[in-house]
Amino acid sequence: MDDEAVHDVFSTNRLWKSSALLEDPATYESSLFAPIQLDVPAIKLDHPYAPNKPLNQELRLPDLESFEFGPLPELESFDDSSLSLETPAPVQKEEDLWQIALDLGSAKKDVNFFTWEAFENPEHVERSTSYITDSGPAAFDAALAQDADNVAAGRVVKGNVLLESLWNLGLGRSSILFSFNPKSRSFEPAISDGRPSGVGPQTAQSITTQFIHTGNAFLHLRFFVERTFAAADAIPARVALATTVSSLLSTFEEALGRHASNIRSLLQLQRLFTKPREILRHVARTVDAVTHANTNEELSSLIHHRLLETEEGDGYIRLLSCQILRQVAQPSMHLLSEWIGIRQDHETVPFAERGGFVAVSDNSEQPGPTEYIYRPELMPGFVGPEDGNLIFDTGNSLRFLKHHHPEHPLASLHKFAVEPPPLEWKFGWQDIESISIKAKAYEDDLRKAILEFSSRPSSAKLEKMIAKDASLLGTNGTPDLDKYIQESIQSLDGPPKQPLSNLLDEVGLLTKQILDDESELGSSDSNNFAPPISITSALSFGPLLLAQAKLVNATTLRLFFRSHQLRLHLAIQRQYQLFGDGVFSSILASALFDPDRESAERHKGQMRSGVHMGLQLGSRENWPPASSELRLALMGILIESYHSSALFHSTQKDSPAPTPGRDNNELPGHLNFAVRQLDESSMEKIMDPYGLYALDFLRLQYVPPSPLNLVITSVALEKYDYIFRFLLRLLRMIFVVAHLPRQYSDSESRLFRTEAYHFVTALSTYIFQTGIAEHWDVFQTYVTTIERRLAEEDAANELGTRVTEGLAAIRDAHEKCLDSILFSLLLRRRQRKIMALIEEIFELILLFAKKQNPETKVEESVKDMYLKLRGKIKVFLNVCRQLMGKKGYGKGKGTAEEDTMDRLGVLLEMNTYFSKGAI
Repeated sequence: MDDEAVHDVFSTNRLWKSSALLEDPATYESSLFAPIQLDVPAIKLDHPYAPNKPLNQELRLPDLESFEFGPLPELESFDDSSLSLETPAPVQKEEDLWQIALDLGSAKKDVNFFTWEAFENPEHVERSTSYITDSGPAAFDAALAQDADNVAAGRVVKGNVLLESLWNLGLGRSSILFSFNPKSRSFEPAISDGRPSGVGPQTAQSITTQFIHTGNAFLHLRFFVERTFAAADAIPARVALATTVSSLLSTFEEALGRHASNIRSLLQLQRLFTKPREILRHVARTVDAVTHANTNEELSSLIHHRLLETEEGDGYIRLLSCQILRQVAQPSMHLLSEWIGIRQDHETVPFAERGGFVAVSDNSEQPGPTEYIYRPELMPGFVGPEDGNLIFDTGNSLRFLKHHHPEHPLASLHKFAVEPPPLEWKFGWQDIESISIKAKAYEDDLRKAILEFSSRPSSAKLEKMIAKDASLLGTNGTPDLDKYIQESIQSLDGPPKQPLSNLLDEVGLLTKQILDDESELGSSDSNNFAPPISITSALSFGPLLLAQAKLVNATTLRLFFRSHQLRLHLAIQRQYQLFGDGVFSSILASALFDPDRESAERHKGQMRSGVHMGLQLGSRENWPPASSELRLALMGILIESYHSSALFHSTQKDSPAPTPGRDNNELPGHLNFAVRQLDESSMEKIMDPYGLYALDFLRLQYVPPSPLNLVITSVALEKYDYIFRFLLRLLRMIFVVAHLPRQYSDSESRLFRTEAYHFVTALSTYIFQTGIAEHWDVFQTYVTTIERRLAEEDAANELGTRVTEGLAAIRDAHEKCLDSILFSLLLRRRQRKIMALIEEIFELILLFAKKQNPETKVEESVKDMYLKLRGKIKVFLNVCRQLMGKKGYGKGKGTAEEDTMDRLGVLLEMNTYFSKGAI
């Protein structure tokens, strides 16, 4: 192999050598650039300043082929006498070159400037431009008139007249060239084809159309303002919107009027109206969007929705929309502030009659104190669901304070020198931070006033309340009206406390700032760095709402537990409505079902003793009983059981204050038996004394004393009544199976009695121990925990620090407890089929008991009844097995009840009797 072909590729000793693949550039011609043919002797420039002879003669270039460098001439030697070591004489001061240049003037003052054409040809004559736009508007107009056959030239209007007319048109005013047509509700030009000089018809038409739209929007908003101010039934939010729009239009007229004299062209006029046109268009669309709003809340909600749509748009549109929302939402803000207690109430119209988010509960069956209900659909849209519930609960608790404790600081802030900050919109982070600071200061002042008020005795509180109003009282203790009138006259005659210069229109100021081209709208931090509009309301209202709710909740809970005996009334419901008192249950069962008691039924020629009488249900044919029989049979049961209970003795021991007792025979909440109102179908069911529904007319009537209705609501009382009706049926079944004969001649009767007794006792054990007791114990533990934390706050002289829950939390926990009990007792609507199966089993047991009465006749045999009982119990057990651990069972709408069907199944079939036995 050739050594030349193989070499070290990493060696550097051959880098100078060209590659074998490289072609010689002399062998081919470049296709991109042709070779330059430069014949220097033949070049002659045709220019007045160029040389007249060929370049080779003018330049006198040597012959390149024969030119050779010769020897250089010798230099002359330096003269020794010319060299001196002495110091040279000082140089004279140099002249100021810049001053000389300034004195001489421009260096090009004598220079003539030439065009390229004149540079190439000295005899060139400049011609006029070929562009018609550079020839002035007259040439453009002449060209349009020349081409009038192809394109309409239009009529030329004087420039100053057109500019003035367009300026008036943009402000919604009629002029010489434009007038408003009421039929078409739009401005129309007096000269349809009019145009300014130097502008084409299409361009002029486009400009005119823009100003017509602007003028229409301006006039539309002006009509809206006039109609709103003239309407007698206009809602406050619409009036606020009209006031804002009126301020906006006035600012436009004033700001645009200041620049009217400086307008010299259409471009200047267009630029002047650019921002007003966009603002007017946005405001006009907003006004159209709220045309059909009938309430303050609806109108402010629509404005807020429009603001959310423009959040990502122009900055000044967003700022102006925020200010409009702030003004329009003022009526709703005042209503919210009045409800939560940071604004003084207007006593002229009740709050529930103002068409707001609060209404009065209409419950004709349950007499008692007024209950307010929350209507979330009427809450402004910018208030979130959680804040809405907090607002309603705070105001609902505050109504209780103002009615029952009017001397409390929360009920009369002005008497304790506590000034709450206003509830208002803020859109910048700095402003929102200032709201938090103000809310914190207000919370501290109010907490201090409440603690001071709570620590004083009642007499001192009364003296301070009287001292606060002493300035308005005369010497005899009556209001000094003359003094009050004199002070009012002096206040009106004197100068205003707030100077008129400070009464600035925020919308007008912001509009001026937007229209000012030199202003920097985004210079402030609040505009540059602002939270999203969707959470602005929560950030603006949250601090003050939480501060007010915290103190209202802490105060009302203390009063409910200590002054209004909430625990006592809750225990009353547990003891009687839920059959928590065994003495009451046994006495009631004896009065209703015991056949050995004296009958309360009226018999001719027989005197009723009125002592230990009963209805004898199941042993009589006449049913339902008369009202006199009910009074005789049930008279004294509640009073006797209550005054002999541990609950009554605990209240006597804990509270030295007198409680309802034997002196007036009055129970808490006027607890008493009553007759339930039934429909026609239910009335037919109670006519049968041997039927399961014979006692459905009997109910316990309880009216929660005010303000306990805030916790024990009418909805909760309906749930108590529903549970009591079922427990009354169960109590009857317990009495029936317990009093069935023990000796039978046939085996079917013995089996029927045994299995019926087992089913009823197991079911009752599950209902009273699991279905009621467990859920109530959880609720009672929750209430006890709140009481303990309240005591810890009192010991530390604190308020609202450890207990943040309010009456709404206890009310929700109470109703959740009742819902859980309803679910465990199989009384929810979705459990109706299971309860229907239990009722069929109860009806078979009652039919069997009826058959044991020799005075009644039952056609169905005991064997058939036993087979039906056995079959229905097995079906019920199969249902229980299927529901044990079933996915989704026990999770209703808004609830999460515990599935306890496994406990009922264990109680019914611990020994697997029903699964092994055969039917």
